[in-house]
Amino acid sequence: MKKIWIVAEIGCNHNGSEAVARKMVSEAKKCGVDAVKFQTFKAKNLISVYAPKAEYQKITTGEKESQLEMTEKLELSNDAFIRLRDYAKKLDLEVFSTPFDSGAIDFLFSSGQNIWKIPSGEITNLPYIEEIGAIKCKDKQIILSTGMATIDEITSCIEVLEKKGTVRDQITILHCNTEYPTPDHDINLFAINDLRKKFPQYKVGFSDHSIGYVAAISAATLGISMIEKHFTLDKNLPGPDHKASATPDEMKELVCNVRRIEMMLGSDKKIVSESERKNKIVARKSIVAKTKIQSGDLFSEENITCKRPGNGISPMEWYSVLGKRAERDFAFDELITCGGLKWQEE
Repeated sequence: MKKIWIVAEIGCNHNGSEAVARKMVSEAKKCGVDAVKFQTFKAKNLISVYAPKAEYQKITTGEKESQLEMTEKLELSNDAFIRLRDYAKKLDLEVFSTPFDSGAIDFLFSSGQNIWKIPSGEITNLPYIEEIGAIKCKDKQIILSTGMATIDEITSCIEVLEKKGTVRDQITILHCNTEYPTPDHDINLFAINDLRKKFPQYKVGFSDHSIGYVAAISAATLGISMIEKHFTLDKNLPGPDHKASATPDEMKELVCNVRRIEMMLGSDKKIVSESERKNKIVARKSIVAKTKIQSGDLFSEENITCKRPGNGISPMEWYSVLGKRAERDFAFDELITCGGLKWQEE
């Protein structure tokens, strides 16, 4: 199994502060993630003055300000992003940003970005999808988040991307639910299997908006290639996404447990592992003398039985031993030997 790529979604949880964003990058590195991700947008190009807040945004940020006013506070300048990108690279982290409008795409392309995240809200934005699909850059990757999307909508989006020149092995499809935080009964991890069945030629991952890290580490058992998890320094900070984000302690546990699961999954073959091989003698049984047996006696249920250790004749040979004559004397509990029958392998 290939290593699962773990992305800490910083998103807009820096609340517009470059200093906070820099600390988040540093903390994400300590957690052991592979990459950090930002969001690049101009609120006025993303949201109309008439756009309402989502219910979870009303809960986390109140109802006095509009979605536009809320989002304007979360903008990060292009220059700040470049400085943060360079800092993340120095820490040996992959770093990229989700563009939310055409100007953001142009900026990120000019900055040399090769990893392109299409957020759930843009999966039906045809001009946006066409622009992302047509990008030509070295080692191009497209990550497609599918919150709120049907299979038909996912299919249509992928068809547009490929029509514009993106190839299949450049695309990763993320199972996602866009409720922040996602209630347990709506996480629906088995949808990952549905995506793998419907899109067998594409990589599939998981964008986790649930509380904690249980969903993410559980998804690691389903053959995914990527996990994206929102990241925060403090769930109580102001802003719309902090409650659904992982703290440094939670992210560290997420990474640690995913790496353990990768090791636990092993191969797809049932084998005797090296660590357990030595326990065969201890845990299995052999055919032994139930009483003293004289040479020439017939082996019977009265004079033989099965006991540990497991380095004699296997009990699976029970009926082959019964009725045979003892070739020598056997003491109580001694391992039985019988001509023509091999002892068990250690």
